[in-house]
Amino acid sequence: MNSDGAGEGAEDAPNRVVAVPCEGADVLALFALATGDSLGEVPVGSHPVHATTTADRTFVATMGERSVTAVDPGGEVTRIDTGVLGPSHFASANGELYVACSAGDALAVIDPVELARTDRIGVGAEPHELAVAPNGDRLYSGSRRDGLVDVVDTATHERIGTVNVGPEARVQGVALTPDGHHGYAVDQDGDRIVVFEPASHGDEEPDAPATRVGHVRKAAAVGADPYDLVVTANRVFVPGRADGTVHEFSPDLTLEAVHDGFSRPVDLFKANGHWWVIDAEAARLRSLDGEVVDTNVPGLVAAPVGGGRLVVSHYDDNRISLVDVADGIVWTADTPTYPFGAVVV
Repeated sequence: MNSDGAGEGAEDAPNRVVAVPCEGADVLALFALATGDSLGEVPVGSHPVHATTTADRTFVATMGERSVTAVDPGGEVTRIDTGVLGPSHFASANGELYVACSAGDALAVIDPVELARTDRIGVGAEPHELAVAPNGDRLYSGSRRDGLVDVVDTATHERIGTVNVGPEARVQGVALTPDGHHGYAVDQDGDRIVVFEPASHGDEEPDAPATRVGHVRKAAAVGADPYDLVVTANRVFVPGRADGTVHEFSPDLTLEAVHDGFSRPVDLFKANGHWWVIDAEAARLRSLDGEVVDTNVPGLVAAPVGGGRLVVSHYDDNRISLVDVADGIVWTADTPTYPFGAVVV
């Protein structure tokens, strides 16, 4: 995951809509970003978790289905067959939408304009998070069961290589630096992160040995039960969900700091020049600098909307909130059961 806090401010776009997949209710719930007013619900299939927007539509991954749901601005719903169960995480490359199907050990490739599956790519068991090279030529898919990161050529849809994270590794988060020179994979079972040579990096350094493509350069220990990571041009952050820490590294995995005192940190976002931590067991946002914003109930997922504001999904409490890191809660709204990763359209 890359996060820089960019985005248009809520106050600058009064007609924007928050779309929230509600995993326990099988709907996409809609709210006015400016006010939190409910705008209705759209049925989308079993266990919706993640959503993304492209080609003027919202696409929802429904993990209990063999399909992805596309919702157009007028609310019309189209199911797009994936052929295998468990669509979860999305990535876009070269005008195509990729979705990891964790129960089918495959990536489905979708044309977001024609609303059709154009290909399916076999990858390592239980693919989870996806990352795309800055120029869009390569896609990286983490395998939770095989300890690999698969490398896919987005022009040919071919699996062209793998990064071996370790024989006992469970790969969760996968990300690249904005320049594409460093790739990262989080090993949840090993409580570590690795940095590897991305396949496209060798193209920019023709004298680099071909054997180094996919080569793991370095590994570093992180907090217990790491799940995701945040990568910027000069920093890599990894929350340790089981020990309340956030490890901060430079791009080559030199340890810069270990931030502690959290309960169950799950993600970070940059807003108003500070890094803010989402804590799944604390009713607050806390920055790495020690600032605190109360949220009444804990949050599990957040989406930055610009202007120092985040839409926070309170998964266990069936609510969402718009939170301003300077002024606190702007509004809170009740949702259907288990709201997950919101998008703003």
